[in-house]
Amino acid sequence: MDDYNIEKSSQDISGYTALLNIMKDPVFLMEKDEDSFRYVYANPSSFALLSSQDLIGRRIDEIFPPDQIEEIIPYYLKVMAVQKPVEFTKRIRTENGDFFGETMLNPILTEEGECQYILAIVRDVTERELKKEDLLKTQREMEIERLRLRSLIENNANAVFEFDQEKKFTRINKMVAESTGYSEEELIGQSILFVVTENCMKETVANFDKSLAGHALDFETTIWTKTQQLATFQLNTVPIIVEGAVIGIYVIAKEITEQKEMEQRLLESEQRYKALFENHPHGILTFDREGELLSINAGAENILGYTIQDFKSRPFLSFILPSETETIQNHFYKAIHEKKPAHSTLEFRHKNGELIILQAMNVPIIADGKLVGIHGIVSDVTEIHTAQQALSETKKELEVFWENSTDPIFYIDTKGDILKVNPAFEKTFGFTEEEMVAGKGTIIPQGMQSDQFRVVEKILKGETINSHDTIRITKSGKRLNIISSYSPVWNADKEVIGATIIYKDVTELKKAEKELQKSQEKYKIITESTFDVITMVNMDGLVEYVSPAYETITGYRSEDCIGTSLLENVHPEDAETLIESVKSLIAGGKPATIEIRFRHQQGHYLWMEVSPTPVLENGEVKQVFTISRDITERRELQEEIARMAYYDHLTGIPNRRTFDDKLEKALNQAQTSGKKVAVIMLDGHKFKQINDQFGHDAGDAVIREMALRLEQCVYSKGTAARLGGDEMSVILPEIDSLDEAEDMAIQILKSYEPPILFNGAEIKISVGIGIALYPDHSTNEKQLIKSADTALYEAKKSGIDAYRIYGLEEVQEPNE
Repeated sequence: MDDYNIEKSSQDISGYTALLNIMKDPVFLMEKDEDSFRYVYANPSSFALLSSQDLIGRRIDEIFPPDQIEEIIPYYLKVMAVQKPVEFTKRIRTENGDFFGETMLNPILTEEGECQYILAIVRDVTERELKKEDLLKTQREMEIERLRLRSLIENNANAVFEFDQEKKFTRINKMVAESTGYSEEELIGQSILFVVTENCMKETVANFDKSLAGHALDFETTIWTKTQQLATFQLNTVPIIVEGAVIGIYVIAKEITEQKEMEQRLLESEQRYKALFENHPHGILTFDREGELLSINAGAENILGYTIQDFKSRPFLSFILPSETETIQNHFYKAIHEKKPAHSTLEFRHKNGELIILQAMNVPIIADGKLVGIHGIVSDVTEIHTAQQALSETKKELEVFWENSTDPIFYIDTKGDILKVNPAFEKTFGFTEEEMVAGKGTIIPQGMQSDQFRVVEKILKGETINSHDTIRITKSGKRLNIISSYSPVWNADKEVIGATIIYKDVTELKKAEKELQKSQEKYKIITESTFDVITMVNMDGLVEYVSPAYETITGYRSEDCIGTSLLENVHPEDAETLIESVKSLIAGGKPATIEIRFRHQQGHYLWMEVSPTPVLENGEVKQVFTISRDITERRELQEEIARMAYYDHLTGIPNRRTFDDKLEKALNQAQTSGKKVAVIMLDGHKFKQINDQFGHDAGDAVIREMALRLEQCVYSKGTAARLGGDEMSVILPEIDSLDEAEDMAIQILKSYEPPILFNGAEIKISVGIGIALYPDHSTNEKQLIKSADTALYEAKKSGIDAYRIYGLEEVQEPNE
């Protein structure tokens, strides 16, 4: 083998060249060359096989015809893939004729574990039958060679022993005594079954029978040593054949007890690691030192949406958002250099397009004191992050309602834990917010926790629970009858992140209901004084009595209601709900509170909470009375709380949260459609002077009028939002050119030309406008907003009502 071949090899095999050159079997050293393999070495025997071929430096597909290449190449590729020897036998056509070659392909691995070369040894097995005849001749001469064989047996480094046809020891060497502890006298004449363990006995006997039938075998078995220790051996049995008859067996035994124990420990370790890796709920991504992704588990595929095939198709960093690339690299190399775990939080675009928040930890992989790679462990914390953000954004907006409500209101997370309570809650139950949040107090009576769990389950499914009748306890232990309403709180992705709960203390009302059953007179006193509407209905559905509160709440006189249907003035869409509730009650069902709409005498509808209750005589329903409460304010409060998460409380137009969500969706849509998105930022000139001169009420009026005129200009073309103070913005999605954004800016400026009349004074609205366009000026949300703000700043510097386009030096007035 020449120097060229030695230099091309990944291992120094030059020391073996002399051995390979004298081997009778053809030997080739093959190098991977794209989709084929190239000869870099061939021993002299190979030239006898392919005598007319100039092999060295040529590809295998230049030597053999295409049909043989199709059969041979897959075996080479398999060796490269599994990095283990592969053996095959194929008919080989050469200029010297056909022969059967038994080929052994052996991978040659570099120190890095890569396979670039394959050593191929080809054995001509055409003469196998001739060799069998030679074997018979050898057996006839075996007696002559017996003394020579005995020397070989006695001096063999492995245990060697001979068995007769009865599977009894007839000869052993000294290594047998050392391995088993038995002397020659103790073993000679004994059956193999004397030392083989019970669980290996059947297989060992079967293999000895096969050997006695003339087959040479390799197999493993376990024996008991003289000291009752288990020892595992690799046995090679060779039939002793004399004149065609098997007269016994030679056995060469190599003790592999320690090797088997190590293999078992390695297998168990690999299985434990594999089970942990594959079944861990967190995502696990394995990288080498250079950051190349090697593998991912099912948890990572579930969290990220991508398979290992997806990640292998292009560089891993191409899957990372540009804004996160530097952070990812810094934390990766920090773990590499410091050999310590590194934590980070990042945004990631799921395969389905959804933006998720990941908590990531890079864990160094250290083997034999050397760092060989990194485990990246990721978990999806989007829900937690979003919930915390939503709570932070709505906290101030909710306070104005919570502080002034007479009913207890509180907020829970998806686990049912209380996060915030209002003053009415503290007053009603005696617990402070700190006590409830810290879990130092409870308002749920013992034995009713399961009812609360069922309510939380319904909330997580997005259900709204109205008028849930339950019992709660105060800090002093007093039991209260509570009518509760649960409204799920959603984030921008339509995911439930908690619930707002409103309690109505109806303890006194419940007492009144009991008193009503005891005495008609007491019933009358209560109904005449209660603020709720109490109605008595006969079995024909006609009203027989209604309390004075009916006139106060609905505007109708009580006497005008007597004799009318219970459904009179009930909203048509809610009539069926009321009928079904009463029917269920009469049929023996439990009382259930419902919410229906009732037409006021002035024509508008009120929301009423209605609780039908049966009047029983001897167990039979004779009448039904209802307790109705005006919950219009509560319904409006619930709707307003939900609305405030996404709309500005002063102007009613979308807030910054909605603006960000709309802008993200607009950019995603533009990436698909190829159109443009415009962001128009506007801000008032000298708005502080309006507050100083006319007062803050005038300032609020100006902001409301600015929002109204802005929304009228935008209408269905896009989204108008208030970002804070007198700063507002417009998103124009799916536009074709900058002209559309300029037209909108001109329309907005002209709409602000008429002054606002406030308390007899005329207030002039003066604004500047900045315009930025996607993708002309920026390709991401934050930069696009920043570009529009920069243009706005330059427009306001002019001091006149004008707009400026990002990147242009002049400002434009509406009449230009």
